[in-house]
Amino acid sequence: MSTKLVNAAAGFLDSRTSRRGFLRRTAMVGTALVAAPATFILRPVTAEAAVIPGDCGPSTRCNDGWTEFCSNIHGVNTCPPGALVGGWWRAEGNTFCDGESRYYMDCHSSTCSCGCGASGTCSPTCTEFACHCHEDSCDNRKTGCTRFRYGQCNNQEPCIGPIICRVVTCIPPWEWDSSCNKTDAVSQTTYTHDAPGLHPDTTPKGPYVARPAVLTGATWQLRNSLSTGSAESTFDFGLEDDVPLIGDFSNSGVRTVGMVRGTRHGIAGREDRLTWYLRQVEGPGDPDLVVEYGRPGDIPLIGDWNGNGVHTIGVRRGNRWLLKNENSPGPADYDFTFGEPDDIPIVGDWDGSGRSRIGVVRGNQWLLRLALSSGAPNYDFTFAGSGHPVTGDWDGDGSTGVGWFDSGTWTFRNAHTSGGPEGTFDFGDPNGLPLTWGRNA
Repeated sequence: MSTKLVNAAAGFLDSRTSRRGFLRRTAMVGTALVAAPATFILRPVTAEAAVIPGDCGPSTRCNDGWTEFCSNIHGVNTCPPGALVGGWWRAEGNTFCDGESRYYMDCHSSTCSCGCGASGTCSPTCTEFACHCHEDSCDNRKTGCTRFRYGQCNNQEPCIGPIICRVVTCIPPWEWDSSCNKTDAVSQTTYTHDAPGLHPDTTPKGPYVARPAVLTGATWQLRNSLSTGSAESTFDFGLEDDVPLIGDFSNSGVRTVGMVRGTRHGIAGREDRLTWYLRQVEGPGDPDLVVEYGRPGDIPLIGDWNGNGVHTIGVRRGNRWLLKNENSPGPADYDFTFGEPDDIPIVGDWDGSGRSRIGVVRGNQWLLRLALSSGAPNYDFTFAGSGHPVTGDWDGDGSTGVGWFDSGTWTFRNAHTSGGPEGTFDFGDPNGLPLTWGRNA
């Protein structure tokens, strides 16, 4: 696969798109269950204002012995910034996981300003997370209070803080985080523990009216309208040689950025894997999802393949498409061939069905297919241009149109027929890579 083709993959992303570690030490990482809007609001609490477990009665939730769910604290089933997973346990036969094990993982403060001693955990006073009842209410569980460590994960860290919150998944922790081992721990007491943020919202949030984005190196430039002008948001995310992509990775109603690493030469020690770093929150920050999928030479793709509102990963290998319905490692849910190996792959919702479909660009010829399977294209037309092909829902009707980005000039067409551009504007670094982002409002 040529470097040019891999670089160009940045522009071939779905307008509706939308570990190596799961809960990675240096990242806020989500699960396949993540679906709530990702708005990280970790409200600082002063010692004077905080309601602590000692202020509450013995029968209150703040004193039931368990820590609050991360999804209740900041809206997403992830470890918050400054936290890492220290261990896990399971509740067996759980109806929330189709009768299989449900895994609970403790997110601890990742840094301590004082020592830990033999316990491996430091006092809450030595971290940025104060011990209190969530939202200062005795009706909510505690956060930042419990000094206990199951110890199956991140054992290379001899000193971590108290438990901030719990993340829940139906997927075994050791399949997501190479730091987690399989040393078993069981607590059926947590069998009925639940929170709204642990369940996927499968109501699609689109359509997403396309808005332009351009990546140069690791710097993203975003604009709110299809018009000539300067960036209205600029930030850095990823590394210069990463392949960029954009999608709604949590069905939150906003498409956010991601990077894929290892497409060209692999990663030292793991040359056979691509690593995906995905944000669920607008702007810069740590990745919320980190997933291993694909191998060097693959072209990364993003799409809502099954129409559930969550945009998930995929790759094209030659003319073979390997697409997944979850942002997780494992075998492809769709495996088929379409196009020629030297074609440029693109993704879009060509008919407004709410499902991402596939296509290729061959010179100025666009070949689009309405099924995730081998077969003939449903649309075959020419739309002349040069530079990088790019797709987007330019008019907000739910159907993805086609376009070109050439030296900072965007031209686009809504119809899947031969013809000239229906719109044009100038935006972004002429040497950058084009993508489209958007919100549903």
